[in-house]
Amino acid sequence: MAVNTEALVLLPALLCDSRLFRHQIDALNGQLPVIVPDISTFDRFEDMAVSVIASLPPAFALVGNSMGGYLALEIVRRVPKRVTHLALVGTNAYADPPEAHQKRKQAIRLAEAGRFDQFIEGYVQAALYPAHVDRDGPLMATMAKDLGPDVLIRHQKAIMGRRDSTELLSAISVPVSVLCGSQDVLSSPSVHQDMAQAISGAEFREIENCGHLAPLEAPEVVTQALKDLLAR
Repeated sequence: MAVNTEALVLLPALLCDSRLFRHQIDALNGQLPVIVPDISTFDRFEDMAVSVIASLPPAFALVGNSMGGYLALEIVRRVPKRVTHLALVGTNAYADPPEAHQKRKQAIRLAEAGRFDQFIEGYVQAALYPAHVDRDGPLMATMAKDLGPDVLIRHQKAIMGRRDSTELLSAISVPVSVLCGSQDVLSSPSVHQDMAQAISGAEFREIENCGHLAPLEAPEVVTQALKDLLAR
């Protein structure tokens, strides 16, 4: 592990919290401090980034899954010299496409209409590899319900308003790992390959029989990938 890394910062996916990374926290917390910031009160990634950065030590490694990846790239944009390592998992560097806005607006309408459970059911089915729904779906649903519909609304607004980060990728010079599930229907392996190719020296890994939430669905694989990344 690089001697200047003072903490491992884990940024969760939509409607997830530290429980998404429970395996990684248990395995790595003895190696260096692990931080999962609370970003639940924000509806803009710019504001999330300012808050998170202010709470962190001078040098840290970043791991972002899905929405957490969008935030990780915003943090890299703002304080690139403080980031020592970067893992992008089940995410992408693009601005939110117009065709995705209708789905996000529909999610907001469901939450506002008191049909949050309906959104959760569809989200679990979309995010997880089908064989993992029975195993991992209950925890995913519990995290979502604990965070609640107001957080969903705020974070959907943030995702719709996120900046395109593709121009940032070529400027990243720290060790990077790009991980994705082979069956991720929300962010395809080809998108991850494009990100990895745009980042000098990035390592790309496709995880077989895994969906969008690799830290939960393939915990041992992700933990080992992070150990390998921190050793670079």
